[in-house]
Amino acid sequence: MSRAFFLSVSTDDPRLNDPLWARSVLSAAEQARIDLFVMGRPDARPFDAQVIMGWAAAATRRIGIVAAVPAATSHPFHVARALSAVDHLSDGRSGWLPLCGGAPDGMAEDMVEAVCGLWDGWSADTLIIDKASGRYLDASKVRPTNHEGPFFKVAGPVNAMRPPQGHILLVIDGADPVSVAEADIALVTEGQEIAARCRLLKTRVDSDPGAIADRFGWGEIDGAHFELNDAMADIARIAERFGHLVEPREGKTLRDRLGLALEEFA
Repeated sequence: MSRAFFLSVSTDDPRLNDPLWARSVLSAAEQARIDLFVMGRPDARPFDAQVIMGWAAAATRRIGIVAAVPAATSHPFHVARALSAVDHLSDGRSGWLPLCGGAPDGMAEDMVEAVCGLWDGWSADTLIIDKASGRYLDASKVRPTNHEGPFFKVAGPVNAMRPPQGHILLVIDGADPVSVAEADIALVTEGQEIAARCRLLKTRVDSDPGAIADRFGWGEIDGAHFELNDAMADIARIAERFGHLVEPREGKTLRDRLGLALEEFA
């Protein structure tokens, strides 16, 4: 598979709480061939992104929906369950952006470890639901993934099916970096180093598309990330200036389409 160029945007606009406004913005982002729509930023979350992404999943067809999740006010069990549900509603198009801000050092990392462990409590084929035999699941494929960390003690597995993506797409923002072995996607500024499969450079709508394309071609970056100020106007300009860099991609889930498939746990 050839490398894919990613387009990503984020917004902290409180109007995202209005389904009519949000639907129009999400629709414009899909038409602009944007891959990831991040709800919330490290310094601003005037909405509950996990609530919004639930109905946004049904209002979109292709775009990846990423929720900013603050460790200071979140619990791993509820995060794992909510994101798993959205991943099923969206046919595997969800992502999450864990945030450290306001939390003690290490809490966000502990949350990520606990959440991923909860998802690993189920194999993709654990559920059987055979009415004739009366079998609901294959108990041999359920793991008691009990987590005991410095901040969270969580008994697993979570009472929800394993997400279609296995693990929800993990996005790290360099403005509030969570220390993990390797993220799926990192949103970085110039010269910032974060361990990730894909690096998206934070840039401006008026930046030079040719220079961005060159850096992608040289393997320095895997795409571009834009922080929306005037959402509709910015999305239109992104489509005009950068849309041609994104090629059509096929795949069952967001991970598949972005070339970030996760192996099923043993």
